[in-house]
Amino acid sequence: VVLPFDNLSNDPEQEYFADSLVEDLTTDLSRIVGSFVIARNTAFMFKGQSVDVKDVAQQLGVDHVLEGSVRKSGNRVRITAQLIDGKAGDHHWADRYDRDLTDIFEIQDEISKAIVDALKIKLLPEEGQAIETRGTDRVDAYNLFLMARQQWVWGSWGNSRPDEIIVRICKEAAT
Repeated sequence: VVLPFDNLSNDPEQEYFADSLVEDLTTDLSRIVGSFVIARNTAFMFKGQSVDVKDVAQQLGVDHVLEGSVRKSGNRVRITAQLIDGKAGDHHWADRYDRDLTDIFEIQDEISKAIVDALKIKLLPEEGQAIETRGTDRVDAYNLFLMARQQWVWGSWGNSRPDEIIVRICKEAAT
């Protein structure tokens, strides 16, 4: 399971960035044949909670728990990620990534590959390529997409205001 990453930025508006990183990592890891990755919505039940990873692993029936944090300041981002053994509760792998935001796709790819390596998973060629595939190389468009997705995920169903915001953000991302 990929638990929601903590937003350690001083700006609560950056919550969408941390949530989107988790969603992308979940998607990347789910593309690996034979892997069992808990659905995003299930993992997000633990958002904002201080949890014992052994309890989470047992409750969800998983062997590993990925947790981490995101700090965004200006055009820089620091992401920490730790892969925890769900039975023992100890670190299987951990790393920190400090980058310019122009490298966000590279960071996501690097984290996904490091987790795969830590789990000693042999990727098929198409799985490795799937982890590296992104819809755009434009960081500004991707950032707008993340904001729109956050609005959609956490928006008020039946209220047209969030829908209008999502459409406006998506149009801006497409230009």
